[in-house]
Amino acid sequence: MSTPQFHLRRAIASDLDAILALERATDLAPHWPPSAYAAILAAPMGSSIEGNDPGVPFIPRSLRNGWETASQSSGRIDNDKLPLAAAIQRCLIVAEMNEQIIGFAVGLLQPGAPFIPRSLRNEWETASQSSGRNHIHKPTDASTPQRIAELESVVVSASARRAGIGRALCRAVFDWSHSQDATEVVLEVRASSSAAIALYASLGFTLTARRPRYYQDPADDALLMRLPLQPNGGRIDD
Repeated sequence: MSTPQFHLRRAIASDLDAILALERATDLAPHWPPSAYAAILAAPMGSSIEGNDPGVPFIPRSLRNGWETASQSSGRIDNDKLPLAAAIQRCLIVAEMNEQIIGFAVGLLQPGAPFIPRSLRNEWETASQSSGRNHIHKPTDASTPQRIAELESVVVSASARRAGIGRALCRAVFDWSHSQDATEVVLEVRASSSAAIALYASLGFTLTARRPRYYQDPADDALLMRLPLQPNGGRIDD
């Protein structure tokens, strides 16, 4: 039996209803208001759709929401003092088969954004994938510029899973991230989402932090994973 064929493309405004229906039908998908998707669809791929003061360091959403991160001075990030940087960019890519949208993915990038502000780069607390225990991770040279993309959402219709669609959507976001000069991609995932975690691990992501009871309805821990990108767009381990 031949594998059903699908193709990927940039989402367009007329896809909004199908994207919303697929997202609402997927219980554990991030649920955003229609206006959030409409804003992405109204902007050219990769263009700025929201922002704040220029020059403000970017903190990935997962860290802004309270990941345990250590600084020498306070031992913790003050989440109320972490503004967004200017010129947030997003991509929205859909998978289509037989003229039906069967999946989509959203990527985010904030230009000129270091993953951790310089004041917090000395060391921070992360989780060891092998032991599950916290340890101190010493980052690379703080003078090296980093642009961090985030894989915000990957949703595939229940009837179209295990056909490589999620993997293809992820890789499309990686390609977009590379085109925007990102140096790595980060994501959040429920700790109980074993299939998603296995997919991300197979794509080269590694576990970098864990936050207990981050998700609600149902309650679950959240994992932060990261994937370094090569200058040519491939994974570091390609």
